[in-house]
Amino acid sequence: MISRTVDSLTSNHPKAAEYCRKRIELFFDTSDGKNIVVFLIAGIAAGIFAGCPNDIMKYAALGLTAVVWIQTSVLAGFLRQWFFLFFTAVYFMLPYIFVIKPETAEAAQASELQYMLSDLLRTVPLRPMYLIAGDGDPQLVSTILLLVCIVLFFIGFRIRSGAKRSDFYCRTRLEQLKEDSR
Repeated sequence: MISRTVDSLTSNHPKAAEYCRKRIELFFDTSDGKNIVVFLIAGIAAGIFAGCPNDIMKYAALGLTAVVWIQTSVLAGFLRQWFFLFFTAVYFMLPYIFVIKPETAEAAQASELQYMLSDLLRTVPLRPMYLIAGDGDPQLVSTILLLVCIVLFFIGFRIRSGAKRSDFYCRTRLEQLKEDSR
């Protein structure tokens, strides 16, 4: 269905064809590293802005980060960037390993470096999770966000499978591959 829509749109409207051609070229110019860096920067920005006293900035940053994470997850699935899934799991789950809870035996034995790492993880990648969770469990929020990213990854994977039925997509991709091989 999407492939027929794209084919009819691009055959009837040259401006739409040029726009779609550019998007396809940009998609395939996105490396795994670029996709991961954009995902990470959005998460860091959300962590920084989630600490702002202004509620509008807090929630605007969370909304923008959600949009970026959706786009990067779908694009990674479209491009079959499997390392992105591993990175996403590490981003959402690893900080909980290093966070030191106050007034525990672990806190009494921690070094300055461990405290610094724990504070950094609590204030940057985990702050949005605490903000979303409110009085709930931030680890549950992280798990849900990880699952959403995985589902979006497979949606992107499915979109690419459907795109292969589009004549426009196939012709554009073949032209791009011919240009890359020169």
